[in-house]
Amino acid sequence: MPYCPKCDMEFVEGMTVCTDCGGPLVESKEAADALKQAEKEQMEKEMARRYAEMMTNGSEGEEDSDDPDPQAKKTVPAPPAHAYVNKEQRYEDMSSSASAFFLVGGILALLAILCITGVVRLPMAGVTGYIFQGLLSLMAIGSIAIAVSSKKRAAQLKVQAADEEKETEEIIQWFLKTYSADDLDDQLRLEDPDLSGEELSLKRFELIQDYLVTGRDLPDQSYVDALCDMLYGRLYGES
Repeated sequence: MPYCPKCDMEFVEGMTVCTDCGGPLVESKEAADALKQAEKEQMEKEMARRYAEMMTNGSEGEEDSDDPDPQAKKTVPAPPAHAYVNKEQRYEDMSSSASAFFLVGGILALLAILCITGVVRLPMAGVTGYIFQGLLSLMAIGSIAIAVSSKKRAAQLKVQAADEEKETEEIIQWFLKTYSADDLDDQLRLEDPDLSGEELSLKRFELIQDYLVTGRDLPDQSYVDALCDMLYGRLYGES
């Protein structure tokens, strides 16, 4: 069945666009999983390339004796942003979509009934009128079917949202008990005593990310990045 890789939601046959996020659908959940895996691999390659460039630029800067300001700080790109929509927000969005489709389906169904019973007279007769009534009925049925599917998905997301919130807090508490801001900075400065500014911030983010991936085996890169943001804020505040 058509599947939205962004919202993790199946649709009825014939749908090509996600009713929630507006993105294109793929042919199946397996295809969506394959797409996510390819994006993850591409992201890892891009991060490795950026890290290699940063290290290369750093080495060239140390060897360049003509640099008028050898102590100048290097400008380091911020870690790539990966938008993560938690399941609580997705549940709210899905519930809103279900309500909207129920409303549209109800209006279309009422209009179809009024046309069929003759209460509302159409400015067309014969076959054209029957075709219009049939289209109204099909649109009403389709809208209600999508609403029912969205409502079921919303119920699943509600349960998943509670589990995700519990898991997120458990992971954060585990990390804060295991590592401190001083521990992370000490390890980074053992590798490079001259780290400072944006470069230090980037390295902190990457180290937190590494510990999360290796310590908790988290497959969703965008979820890992969201956890990194939360942990960075708790460990280092707004600095």
